Amino acid sequence: MNIKEVAELAGVSVASISRAFQDPPSPYISKKQRERILKICEELQYYPDIHSQRLNAKRSNTIAFLSRHVAEMEVYGAGGRRMFDYNFGSVIMGAQVALAGYGKSLQLILVDDAYLAERRHLKMVRSRMVDGILIWGAVESDSYVTELLREKIPVVLLTTDGVPGGAGCGSVVADEYAGMSMLIQAALDAGHRRIAVLEPGRSGSAGAARMRAVTDTLGRAGIAPVWISPENGFNYEFGRRMTAELLKSKVPATCVVASNDMAAWGCISELRNAGLRVPEDMSVVGADGIPVPGDLVVDSFHLPAYEIGLEGARTLCRGLEGEPGPRRLILPVARVFGNTIRPLS
Repeated sequence: MNIKEVAELAGVSVASISRAFQDPPSPYISKKQRERILKICEELQYYPDIHSQRLNAKRSNTIAFLSRHVAEMEVYGAGGRRMFDYNFGSVIMGAQVALAGYGKSLQLILVDDAYLAERRHLKMVRSRMVDGILIWGAVESDSYVTELLREKIPVVLLTTDGVPGGAGCGSVVADEYAGMSMLIQAALDAGHRRIAVLEPGRSGSAGAARMRAVTDTLGRAGIAPVWISPENGFNYEFGRRMTAELLKSKVPATCVVASNDMAAWGCISELRNAGLRVPEDMSVVGADGIPVPGDLVVDSFHLPAYEIGLEGARTLCRGLEGEPGPRRLILPVARVFGNTIRPLS
């Protein structure tokens, strides 16, 4: 049954049927008439084509969540344990909770090479399928972000604020600099002076802030890293591979600062493969506060992922409603006290 047939049976115009399904309610139809039409449609089991409705509406009440990264599930160690980046799920949950309060839903989109090659991000915006966009973990080389900003659609960046052309969009970030500074200071307070670094990369604001914290905090102590990895990254395999390079270099480090907890566990795995104990033979620190079951707890800082998603979605919705509010939020981080830093005598 199509909309024309329903309109004839209800004794109203096709336009009235369309208006009855609008959200927020159309001012061109009374509440009583809207309720009557919706009741008839329910009896006839008629439901509008949501896609077509969105194309003709001013609002879709849908927010896109774009990410080039998926939550990593990685096997590590001889026992084949699995490690999951819970922060990805937490940020999505926070965003969904906030959006529900504004009557909006979230559409999760993995931005891979095929998606970009087909220009689907621009088609999505130009067809008005979404009202705004949340972007997780963008870096300077992500040109698709700049393309979206040119479309004048509201955008809020999560965990980063350093993309070309991003001056006009909102951002919600963690205080990465403070978090990494705390960890470096903890290593220094434990007596470590020969510190190696698994480079986080500086193309994203989070990685750049972490690396700046490393060099600044060590610099205030009058020292520099004894070794910096020739590559940068954030995953388990990166941490394992770069630790192998460190061991091969014979640099006498006493502590490894990893780009994040994923890389830290890759580092720990490679150290164990080499017959070294953590922290007895080598101390290790990470970042992000990813929980991993077991006796070893990586010294780290907790990324407030849920709060980033929550505040990011609120910032976006406030902008859509024309409400004033901060365009850039920096959320505090908390130290995760582990047992991977050995005090040196």
